[in-house]
Amino acid sequence: MPPVSELTFRRATISLTDAARLGEGEDLNDALLDFFMKMGQMLIPRGSAQVPVAYLGALFYNQLTSAFVGSGEEGWKNVQNWSKRKAGGLFSPHYAAFAVPINEDLKDDKGQPAGNHWWLALVLNPPGGATAESTAVMCLDSMQRREKIFDPPVKSNLEGSLNRYALEVTKMEQAGYLIIITFDAKGDGKFGPLQRPEKSRLVVDGFECTNPTIGLRINMPGDEGVPGRFEGTLTFALDGRVRSSTFDLDYGEEGYTRVRLQFDPFTLTKMQKNVSRYLGGYLAKEWEVNGPTKNKRFEKQSARALVADVHQQENLNDCGVFVLENVLRSLSMKPDFLKTMAEASPEVLKTFPWPFQADITARKAKLKAIVARLFAAGAEKGTSDVEKLLKEDAELRAEALRSLTDEIEEDLDKWSGQLQKELAARHVDKDNEKAQLKRKEEEAQARRDEERRKKEEEERKVQEEKKKQPKRRPASPSSSPSRPKRKKSEPVKKKSKPPSEDSSSSDRRKKKKKSNSKSQRKRGRSSSRSSSCSSSRSRSRRR
Repeated sequence: MPPVSELTFRRATISLTDAARLGEGEDLNDALLDFFMKMGQMLIPRGSAQVPVAYLGALFYNQLTSAFVGSGEEGWKNVQNWSKRKAGGLFSPHYAAFAVPINEDLKDDKGQPAGNHWWLALVLNPPGGATAESTAVMCLDSMQRREKIFDPPVKSNLEGSLNRYALEVTKMEQAGYLIIITFDAKGDGKFGPLQRPEKSRLVVDGFECTNPTIGLRINMPGDEGVPGRFEGTLTFALDGRVRSSTFDLDYGEEGYTRVRLQFDPFTLTKMQKNVSRYLGGYLAKEWEVNGPTKNKRFEKQSARALVADVHQQENLNDCGVFVLENVLRSLSMKPDFLKTMAEASPEVLKTFPWPFQADITARKAKLKAIVARLFAAGAEKGTSDVEKLLKEDAELRAEALRSLTDEIEEDLDKWSGQLQKELAARHVDKDNEKAQLKRKEEEAQARRDEERRKKEEEERKVQEEKKKQPKRRPASPSSSPSRPKRKKSEPVKKKSKPPSEDSSSSDRRKKKKKSNSKSQRKRGRSSSRSSSCSSSRSRSRRR
């Protein structure tokens, strides 16, 4: 039979070129992630056909945030049919979580592209936002980034140099297994050339990291009587199992005082915050459209976002295998166990049996072997349908299952016991808080009742005082009532004419008054003339 050039499992297809990416130093791509995730969903769950984790695909988040959408609610339309492929819908009771691989574009300190990086967003108990239960977006990143700016700088001196040879550390960064320290070392030449920075050592958790990679912006070693200066970075490679945030730096060969450097606790990066926000918005819209009880509102802010302190990869190309391993392990867990993880504190999550570099290296070798075996079986059977091959060959199916799982049930049971203890203690604390809150409410209610009783007593006394006061005698009828005062804004009313009087009678009165005034003037003139005549006659008689 001719060889097959590709393998297909439930619409996820990988080619021979994809299979070559399982070699050492190669990155996993989206095709390999989808292929192995779907195989795991079929093979890993035990005792029930129900799958506890829904896998939304390696391209889901890119599609959700495409077309310049500003929120998960807006992006929902870009992926509205993706959840319909899940049995019973995304909020089906048997789904305790759903997994979303995130492919992040990295930038260097100058803002230039620095490659791509896979990490996993595991959404625990998706319906919790509408059912008042705990829900969380847990970010599992095998190359976590964090930095600490030291202001003022952390200082060290060459012993006996009277501060003539000084070291200042201004920043420390972590990118997965790499610790990058920004430093500035100076000397005035009094004690010869500066000690070389590549001789420095970093001590953490009892491990000593040596032979750092140096990047110098100023490279002036100096000499006897000649000042020197080294300014740049020291990059140390850690063991991926190191979980400490405290590091001790011994600069140069010897003689410098040890410098203690410490990170703040892990916090969400800007990208992780955006992922949590978009996934919360997507869930809210998905519940509104396809939720089982639409009368309940999905509160997207109720899902807490947290970053788990997981083991870090020890190279730059195994991030995809870390994502795959974390999802494969979650498929072997019971739904109640996964839902309970949404309530775990960061301290307890840190103790979970997360995979480390040795586990990832072994897993990658197993995946490479099973893919080769499947290509051979496909050529022998003349088919590229892996699901058909596994159903017809029980031995091949068992071999495929072994390639995807490890016996870690004992570790999970141990961790589950720690989580149950924490939750039990937390419930006790909650009961105490409730009792304390109830006591405070009772005290407040007692104060309110006392204040109400006092107020009623005062009102009763006032009423009794009013009853004791003598009644006022009514005013006598002869007394004229006081005229009401006219409001300032009220215009003065003119006296109205009697209703019986009309305009004609008024005109007659005016004419009569006018005629009377005329007759009076005539009488005045006649009397004056008569008086003057009589006076003239009297004068003639006297003559």
